[in-house]
Amino acid sequence: MTLSKIGVVPFYAAQQRQFRSGVLAEQWARQYPLIFDDDDLRLAKSQPQYHFFEWLGAVVLHTTTGYLSLVEKYEFSNHARKVTLLRQMLPQPVLQLVTARGAQCPDLFVYSPDQSDWFFCEVKGPIDRVRKEQEDYFAELAMVSGKPVALLGFEEMVV
Repeated sequence: MTLSKIGVVPFYAAQQRQFRSGVLAEQWARQYPLIFDDDDLRLAKSQPQYHFFEWLGAVVLHTTTGYLSLVEKYEFSNHARKVTLLRQMLPQPVLQLVTARGAQCPDLFVYSPDQSDWFFCEVKGPIDRVRKEQEDYFAELAMVSGKPVALLGFEEMVV
């Protein structure tokens, strides 16, 4: 597998509940406007059972590295801001692979604020696993981009 494991980060169930209620998503959207836009917030609030780990991953990566992230669905043309950033940073063969949509892209497209460096990151919660179709797609993505796809996991802290 062409995944580079970053590590496993703890989270609390209360954070996930706050995110699902919309409170934490709104807080993070205000706190990290260079990461989360109105469309991200709309998706998080309209699909509260999803997106928590992707958002948490983007926050963790930003606070530990300073890098920014595009969360989920960045490969779709109806996300103009995200597609514009991808076009500015990705070599054409990588962009073609990402926008061709064979399998779902990694959860995060992570990049330095000056856009000089970037990578893809798959985020997994405690019970999530990388599926075979993801492994195959990520291997192709790593081969075409010359960069491994990072893997960031989360485990629940029991209080």
